Amino acid sequence: MTAAKFGFVVLHYLAGDATAGCIESIKTHCPQAVIVVVDNNSANGSYEELQRKYGADSTVTLLHNAVNEGFARGNNTGYEYARNRLHCDFIVTMNNDATISCDDFMELCEEDFKAHPDVGVIGPDIVSGKNGSHSNPIYSIIDTRAEVDRQIWRFKVILLLLHLHLFGPLTRLKAKLTHSDANALPEHVNATADAITGKPYKLHGACFVFTPAFVKQFSCAFDSGTFLYFEEDILLMRCRARHLTMWYDKRIRVDHMEDVSTDQMMRKDERRKMIFTLHNYVRSLKVLKQYVNSK
Repeated sequence: MTAAKFGFVVLHYLAGDATAGCIESIKTHCPQAVIVVVDNNSANGSYEELQRKYGADSTVTLLHNAVNEGFARGNNTGYEYARNRLHCDFIVTMNNDATISCDDFMELCEEDFKAHPDVGVIGPDIVSGKNGSHSNPIYSIIDTRAEVDRQIWRFKVILLLLHLHLFGPLTRLKAKLTHSDANALPEHVNATADAITGKPYKLHGACFVFTPAFVKQFSCAFDSGTFLYFEEDILLMRCRARHLTMWYDKRIRVDHMEDVSTDQMMRKDERRKMIFTLHNYVRSLKVLKQYVNSK
């Protein structure tokens, strides 16, 4: 039995069935844990349904944000509650479309931290429910000013083309001329879930396990200046600044459906989704740039 107190923070937005599935997976595989569900001002009745289902459950705390705070501030609400009110040793932030798939989740996290006391964040093997790919670890890291500036310029150009309704025609023309498949949005260059190569890596945001070393030093999990995207890079920089490391453990499995809440919000308008995504890419990169400049 685990000796540490684990708190799971589940950020809820719109997708009630997914959130319930996430909660049930935690209750099944980590029955000693406490769960903090943070509703990011869903307006479709899903939060009220969760209240009816879990309102009397002593292991589940339901919190409600008056506005949609996004990923960082939304999770911070739950992290701060788990840290300051529930006094959790380990705090796990999970996307509501992720589910735990192993009974020894907590024991393995404790084992990792005992063996590596300088670890601030542990990342599990995150397996896509769409195609079975592995999201952790991620070797593509943005940690130089030149790369941040290059990415900001790139996304601003794409945003301009989208606003002018030119991005689609131009990418199709490029694909035709080069006989290539031009992707609209960038993808992480992810490693497979094999042995770590020794290269620096970051961890995927669908599930972060914050260890007692991190919880002791940080009053919030994420920089509150972002809404969505690049939280992984910023979190890596925050850990480096406090001399904490990240640790990937392929023994711990989490299944991830990917983008359930975002897809529900903008499922009928791909162009709108791209504009939303790229706008927040630029916003988050500007926050990341502050960390890079202060190295």
